[in-house]
Amino acid sequence: MNLCLVSDTHQQRMTLLRAVQAVQPVDAVLHAGDEVKDALWLRDHIRCPVYAVAGNWDSPGADHPLDRIVEWDGLRLYLTHGHRLGVKENPAEVVRRAKLHQVHVAVFGHTHMATVQHTEGILLINPGSLSLPRGRRERTFACLSARLHQAGWEAQVRFYTPEGHLVPELCLAVALPHRHVDGGGAFS
Repeated sequence: MNLCLVSDTHQQRMTLLRAVQAVQPVDAVLHAGDEVKDALWLRDHIRCPVYAVAGNWDSPGADHPLDRIVEWDGLRLYLTHGHRLGVKENPAEVVRRAKLHQVHVAVFGHTHMATVQHTEGILLINPGSLSLPRGRRERTFACLSARLHQAGWEAQVRFYTPEGHLVPELCLAVALPHRHVDGGGAFS
């Protein structure tokens, strides 16, 4: 499974399209907000599903809530912009909600800063910004590749520029355990 992760595109639609095309084939695109209109536009220009959430520049809607769970081949992802969760100060609330929703991966935006870390059993990814990056010169987005094995998921996160150039210092490979949703709010 290959997922393209984008955030904070802020009407840079051709840059968004170029980025997604640079890493084809992908199974889906996850847009972590700002701006939802860009994700809706992208749906008309590519041949895979696009999942989006509203950011602080957006109004939430039925098709783009403030957060959502995306499940792909059994891998569970929590998608949020994070502006109401204090991500500029600390992503701890994103991690807490990810654990509550029993997911493997949490994807967020808002800070415009590309980051990836494996913390408290959650793979936490901010793809950066395709419009106005912070903390580094180049605009970025990420790709998540995951393969299921007997012991769990082998996940690899790679960051790219919109032209498709790898940003190796941001990449990370991790093993993620199987998650079984038990209905009680805890991992099993």
